[in-house]
Amino acid sequence: MSYHMKTLNKMQRRAAIWILGAFKMSPSEGIKAIVGIIPIKFHLQKLAERSLIWSFKLLANHIIRDLMDDLPHQSKEPNPHAVGLLTN
Repeated sequence: MSYHMKTLNKMQRRAAIWILGAFKMSPSEGIKAIVGIIPIKFHLQKLAERSLIWSFKLLANHIIRDLMDDLPHQSKEPNPHAVGLLTN
């Protein structure tokens, strides 16, 4: 996970430098603050929270709710196409 976070941080830094037209040796935090970009870690947390809120807003009989692992299963048998079972 840390490798992917480092890659995303590098990508965000390059984008901030490109937007601002700054030098490559400029400090990352300063560039991101001037451009107005929140750190990628916080942006990913925000997206994860929004996706959880979105899934709980679905109707109880919605197909996506059946496929989600985090939601309690209402049937006795788990769905064979559940996301958690596909990754095992």
